[in-house]
Amino acid sequence: MMYLLYNIVLHLLLLALLPYFLLRLLTEKKRRYGLGEKFGVIKTEKLAGLAGGNVVWIHAVSVGETKAAIPLIKRLKAKQPGVKVLFSTITKTGQGVAEADGKGLIDALIYFPLDLPWIVGRVLRKVRPKAFILIEKEFWPNTMRLLRSASIPIVVVNGSISEKSAARYKSLGFFFKSVFSSVHTFCARTDEDRQRAVSSGVAEKNAVTLGNIKFDLNPAAPDQAKLKSLAEAGAISSDTKVIVAGSTHKGEEEILIESYKALGVKDVRLVIAPRHPERFDTVASILDKSGLNYVRRTSAPRPKSRRRIDVLLLDTIGELMSVYSICDVAIVCGSLVPGIGGHNLLEPAFFNKPVLFGPHLTTYLSMAELLEESEGGVRVESAKEMTEALTKLLSNDMLKTKTGLKAGRVVEENRGALEHSVSIIEELILKNRKSVSPRI
Repeated sequence: MMYLLYNIVLHLLLLALLPYFLLRLLTEKKRRYGLGEKFGVIKTEKLAGLAGGNVVWIHAVSVGETKAAIPLIKRLKAKQPGVKVLFSTITKTGQGVAEADGKGLIDALIYFPLDLPWIVGRVLRKVRPKAFILIEKEFWPNTMRLLRSASIPIVVVNGSISEKSAARYKSLGFFFKSVFSSVHTFCARTDEDRQRAVSSGVAEKNAVTLGNIKFDLNPAAPDQAKLKSLAEAGAISSDTKVIVAGSTHKGEEEILIESYKALGVKDVRLVIAPRHPERFDTVASILDKSGLNYVRRTSAPRPKSRRRIDVLLLDTIGELMSVYSICDVAIVCGSLVPGIGGHNLLEPAFFNKPVLFGPHLTTYLSMAELLEESEGGVRVESAKEMTEALTKLLSNDMLKTKTGLKAGRVVEENRGALEHSVSIIEELILKNRKSVSPRI
């Protein structure tokens, strides 16, 4: 009865909002990407790479989860060469990262289907996975119910449930208890995440705390030709101090600009990397009005240009990690304004760089606390505090180096969750080798 009511509401909402969605489809190109796949219409040739192996369906919402999933896929395939990976995301940027970073690892890449039983059922009948791996969060009731009815085990890797989400699941416990009871194994990032998973409906014996697999990322060595190109684009020399503001959102660029203007350090380049490509032009407009000299990565002047540059706008996808590797200090955004929750604070820490972040952290709060405790990261509450922290680090090379090394040590001391997660998935695949026929 609960699922019947849920599906009635979903279909009524779909009908009511249809004119709005049609308008968005007509006016926004990004809304049209993967539209057929979202309704379960997947071209046969797109799934051809899954033939002849044990299919594991791995779902990651967007960019951060996708990056975290790639090392897991690599390790799983190394241990189980017969595994075929179907990978799904919701966003276009997530698809782009999966296509680039998952080349040679992902056997089929699709957009995640809408959570309607007739759509999800169609996809399950096509791919017949041996296991479904959910990276971090987003629990879809119909998808999880159909997976359970088909005896397809669900594993949540790097599982995270915020306090706000846990309260919502508790208020609708009569429904979500059933949803979360479908989970075979919930691999929680923290003890708090594990406790919230159990209170939401995951059986206590099925919930374990493994840690965060993002500590197990091993970024590839930056391409030297790309680094040279980036340095030329931003007029960065060996004497230039570089601040990278990664994954910025609306409202954060103004804070960064205010802080940068107040810096008491000479020859400092600020690199701003917006989180979403559709904001590249918007951020350029903000910089136009800022009074700062800036250049876009995609339209940088010739290397011999003598024009003074304050800001490099990184209006490309896939270069942020390379820029982190050459920066002096990193500011991980999505944390300077409320409502986002932050982004992966470890990306610059992998390169032994000091990490700054704002006060509005939820998703990455435990990571922030580790960095603060180790003195490898600094939380700033305002543009003024950001300026003070940046000036302190950029004017003292010894302090900057020590802070960066402490950030790197946090990464090294917290590795291991990836291997445990892969072992759990591997065991399920070995147990579930027989053909699965969804009973839907």
